Amino acid sequence: MKNIIISLLFMLLFFVPDITAQSKVSFSLGGGYVPFLPENTKLPYWNGGYLINFSSEYKLSENAGLFFSTSYQKNNFDESLVTFAVPAVVGYRFDVTGENSSVYEFSIGGKIYSRGSMIRSYFDIGTGLLLINQGRVEIIHWMEGSPNRFENLYQDTGKNYILAQFNLGLGVEIELYKSLKLDFDGKMMYSFNGPSYFPVTALLKIGI
Repeated sequence: MKNIIISLLFMLLFFVPDITAQSKVSFSLGGGYVPFLPENTKLPYWNGGYLINFSSEYKLSENAGLFFSTSYQKNNFDESLVTFAVPAVVGYRFDVTGENSSVYEFSIGGKIYSRGSMIRSYFDIGTGLLLINQGRVEIIHWMEGSPNRFENLYQDTGKNYILAQFNLGLGVEIELYKSLKLDFDGKMMYSFNGPSYFPVTALLKIGI
């Protein structure tokens, strides 16, 4: 995956050598991290993970724009979050196995920039969808000395969800060269009847 991202960035830099500061359309590619899930509905056995983001923006004016954003997010399975009653039977043994979960995010919205030249802060607001592919969590149990093992899908796992979401973000944009910028962004992502979380991303932004 890292090689793919590096190749895409290289092609963008190579094939767009004459970018100018007056570009109305820009594209951004980068990655980030979800440090934790403070509201973990639909993802009760998974914690933070990484994400890859691609976005585009159309400038309405020097200080305002419209954006489209999509990201792929992987959440890590955490066995310590799985709790269940263990039968009080001598020789009973069990093991917990689980898959990571993935989240696809799609957003449209607007941005407001502060005045400035080389470094500018911004505020954005958007809405869209979350597509959650929940990993499977299985409980494997057996009696000590017996060759027979039994697998059970743990409750409310291995499902898919499509949820509406609303997001607010703050960020800073640093101009590196003409329309080549570095963008640091932090968001509050709130989904209705689903997970809410705070992704942090760093992106390379190129105007065309």
